[in-house]
Amino acid sequence: MEFTNPDEQPFDFDDFANQMVAEGAEQSPSFVHGGICGVYAGAGTVQAEDCVAATAQALELGLHGELGETSLRLAQVTARAMLDEEFDFHLLLPDDDHDISQRVRCLAEWCQGFLAAYALMVTKTDGAGLDEETSEVLKDIAAIAEADHDASGEDEEGESHFFELTEYLRFASLNLFMNRVMDDDATAEPEA
Repeated sequence: MEFTNPDEQPFDFDDFANQMVAEGAEQSPSFVHGGICGVYAGAGTVQAEDCVAATAQALELGLHGELGETSLRLAQVTARAMLDEEFDFHLLLPDDDHDISQRVRCLAEWCQGFLAAYALMVTKTDGAGLDEETSEVLKDIAAIAEADHDASGEDEEGESHFFELTEYLRFASLNLFMNRVMDDDATAEPEA
């Protein structure tokens, strides 16, 4: 799966997964990407280096060396995609060549990473942005994080549900991010 458009450095899920295994990480690239997205959604626009550091802290992962460099590139690409007016942002998940149970497991891991990182960032900002709508979205993400990947099935209906959940998460995380960016803009000191 190419994560970005052809003009940017592509992220191949399997290559990143192999790199994580080589570094001793047991989670999927989706877990890391969910964490990166959770940092951005909870903090708004932050430097990619700070995003990776916060992701590593929230997920309790050692994102250093080659894995750190890959995570940094992923954070940079993700920030650009989240700010893209064409809504070019997508979750980093295995492509359709993988069976649906693996894709559902990775989707659940993406949600777990997102929630852990978002919680860390909200704690750092004293709970800013937790209105009723945000709370409902976080409850939905928590429910998806508990998805039963063994019961997902290989049928067309399972594929359709997977697509719907992926699209929901894509736009939910974008909305949380944009709300945070707008909050930051609203509270910024006016320039003299």
